[in-house]
Amino acid sequence: MTEINTDVPHSARVYDYWLGGKDNYEADRALGDAMVAAIPTLPAMARANRAFMERAVRHLAGEGITQFLDIGTGIPTSPNLHEIAQSIEPASRVVYVDNDPLVLAHARALLAGHPEGKTAYIHADLTEPRSILDHPSLAETLDLDRPVALMLVAILMYFTDEQNPRAMVAELMDALPSGSRLVISHPTADFDPDSVAQAVEAATSAGITLVPRTRAQVEDLFAGHEILDPGVVPLAAWRPVEPPADPHAVYYYGGVARKR
Repeated sequence: MTEINTDVPHSARVYDYWLGGKDNYEADRALGDAMVAAIPTLPAMARANRAFMERAVRHLAGEGITQFLDIGTGIPTSPNLHEIAQSIEPASRVVYVDNDPLVLAHARALLAGHPEGKTAYIHADLTEPRSILDHPSLAETLDLDRPVALMLVAILMYFTDEQNPRAMVAELMDALPSGSRLVISHPTADFDPDSVAQAVEAATSAGITLVPRTRAQVEDLFAGHEILDPGVVPLAAWRPVEPPADPHAVYYYGGVARKR
């Protein structure tokens, strides 16, 4: 098993810190604090991103989607995706994917689901989609003849344009059947360029790639698929339970698309 390096910050553990979790270390907290110094509302934005994931899963489950491929899972935080989906359809199946050894260490929490459903964890990297698609746990857990929701929540910002995240998304979606869904949330500098630039600099200085993207760039990640209403919008404005006071207060875009 890969050893956990506690001296170097990791994005999943920084995110855990913002969410008030305990699975983080001094290096993670130092980076998290440096980024919060630039954007004081980052912890609230992290919670808003989790809320978007929950709304998206509930919406998809309501449409009859019962299979989910969640890449960039992060450290388990209740409610986890399978808990949300299985609360609506107990037979829902979820495959989680992450490359952080600490997430792997906590994977047992992701595998305790409803007995009618099924969950699995794959330790793999999004930069190598075949390592996910060819993993035996994927075919053992999901029926790839039926629609699958590909969840890419707050993960694509860790890849530069040169790494071509659009191609990663395309390769994964190509392997899924028609009617599958694509869910993306992604940070942007559109609403506060200066503050986001400072947060990006803090992350870059700590060795973490962080690429905010414009609305048009986020829409491009959905290329070839039918973006569902209300489109790619500020995260807080995607099918909210209650209309947000200021949808631009969360520096993210979110959207859901259907594979034709």
